[in-house]
Amino acid sequence: MIEQIHGSLLKKMPTFCVVNCQGIGFGLHISLNTFRYLGEPSEEVDLLTHLHVREDALQLYGFVEEAERDMFRKLINVSGIGPRLAITILSGLPVKELKQALALDDVDSLIKIPGVGRKTAQRLILELKEKMEISAEAVLTQIPHLAATERDKIGEALKALVILGYKQSEAKLGIEKVIKKHGKELSLEDLIKIALQEI
Repeated sequence: MIEQIHGSLLKKMPTFCVVNCQGIGFGLHISLNTFRYLGEPSEEVDLLTHLHVREDALQLYGFVEEAERDMFRKLINVSGIGPRLAITILSGLPVKELKQALALDDVDSLIKIPGVGRKTAQRLILELKEKMEISAEAVLTQIPHLAATERDKIGEALKALVILGYKQSEAKLGIEKVIKKHGKELSLEDLIKIALQEI
């Protein structure tokens, strides 16, 4: 298994690059995210790789960061998602935003990616949602018009609900329902108690 390549960049295009490694030119399929981080031809590059083996071909995929390669490997394990579509998905959304969309059941963000329809988006969420870890801060960005003190309180409530065993998406939904019904002025304790009832 080829895990990493270090060499000089011979050629780069938005979805493909060639790296000269001790006289051998390795062609790697890449996402737009990785393309943005590549330098100019002749500059040194260091890419993490994934070798995809098919009956009729060996295809090498390159990634500038471990998080992107890890997400790529998760994506190609979803039924119906091949390496090409996985690269398209990674080109359509940065890894952090993709994780957030999957964790929060955000079908609308996923279907904006070319080649991803509603059924594919729902399948991605179904199979990958539980594997996503996102920060409280990412969830808070989904709740508009929060003052700094409210953000702290809601962040603490969210963490408490997750510690109690609820998924982040469930905790977020519960907190949103509480805020809609009771406003943002509740104490932290009341916010958690009522959110538990809503969940």
